[in-house]
Amino acid sequence: MIFYIYLIINSFFSTTPIASLRATLPYIRFIFFIFFFQSYFSDYKSLKFVLYSFFFIYIILFIDGIFQLNTGYNLSGNALENSERVSSFFGRHLVLGSFISKTFAIVVFLIFYLKIKYKYLAYLGTILISSLLIYISRERSALFVFLLTLFLSLFLIERKFFLKIFLIISLQFILLIFFYQQPLQRIYLHSKNQLFQDSKYFKFISERHELHYLTALRIFYKSPFIGGGAQSFRYLCDKSPYTTEDVILKNSKNKVYAQIEGYYFSSPIEYKGKISRFVSILKKEYFDKNNISNFDENQILELIKKDLNNNNSSSVIIDYFAIYSYDNLFQTKNKNFDFIKKNSLLYILYEFKNGCNTHPHNLYLQFLSELGILGTVFLVLFYSFICKSLLIRIIDFIKNGVNSNDTIIYAYYFSVFFPLIPSGNFFNNYYSILLYLPLSFILLCRHK
Repeated sequence: MIFYIYLIINSFFSTTPIASLRATLPYIRFIFFIFFFQSYFSDYKSLKFVLYSFFFIYIILFIDGIFQLNTGYNLSGNALENSERVSSFFGRHLVLGSFISKTFAIVVFLIFYLKIKYKYLAYLGTILISSLLIYISRERSALFVFLLTLFLSLFLIERKFFLKIFLIISLQFILLIFFYQQPLQRIYLHSKNQLFQDSKYFKFISERHELHYLTALRIFYKSPFIGGGAQSFRYLCDKSPYTTEDVILKNSKNKVYAQIEGYYFSSPIEYKGKISRFVSILKKEYFDKNNISNFDENQILELIKKDLNNNNSSSVIIDYFAIYSYDNLFQTKNKNFDFIKKNSLLYILYEFKNGCNTHPHNLYLQFLSELGILGTVFLVLFYSFICKSLLIRIIDFIKNGVNSNDTIIYAYYFSVFFPLIPSGNFFNNYYSILLYLPLSFILLCRHK
């Protein structure tokens, strides 16, 4: 309640008060949601219904995910993305792995809390389905959350079964990787290339996330105590002094240089059904060959379109000109028909113009940039409470062999709020439901 009151007060001082209040005023619904769920789903029969509902959802996603992986389309017609990241019924929202990783703890909690028949068989089956779905979704953050939660879930197992269960889980992962290795291209190799770019230096985060984080820090530095306001990141990220366009422009890896000598020419052009921006270098011989006079732009554009259609490529060298095409192109100071020497700067190329997005993709940086130090105190205190509670239960298990059912819920929050991993938007409704629902089970265990 104190946090909710802070959100309302913070919104009045926000740089975007209307957008902030739109997100914070209805936020009290999650407080009601926690207690409503804890009140109406506290008996054995209701919780068993919740567990079997999750079993049903997992099985349907498992069948549909395998079908999409093998046919290219899921049962509702959603096509498999070019990166082959399976999304099942989530469609273009590639959150299948995220959904599984954030509900896995709930399923495991209910299995052990309800003490269902063959609970270890249900536990192993849930791990098998979850690990496969997250693996084929190729979501690295989801995999991290899942593996960390899974490891901590081992403290729910009775000591006499511990070694046997651990060996079965290990065998599951070995067989999964052995029989299907394609997702490793993104999960392992892509991560390795990202961490050790060009084998020269260690880089923990991607360049795209780095721009998000830098933008968030710039917003935080401008207003360190209260931040820019809830949901303000999306409105401030492309404005000075927060935008990271200067970082993109200075990055030498984004600079493209001329490979040949000739005349600079740039213009929008329709290619493959969309308007692309391109830069070309035309040699004098190209003018002579095509009888171009007085640098006629329309004539040159028609010739380029013709050459593009004949070669079916957006980056080609034909005859005496080179053409480069990209949707997000930072133009240089060159003007059409300026003479360009070889190795001169043509343009600066990057997929995005700044560090903009709907949120910074890290909970702690979102709190700092949107809610300031005062708001971040709530998050730090909560995470400290989670770490302390989890540590107490682990020590109790090691010393006394005591299994606490709510260990898995604390493990979930420890994993999801781990400071170094990317995250969703804290004020997103779907994301918030998955964050707040497990709190009901902590209250349930404390009440019991």
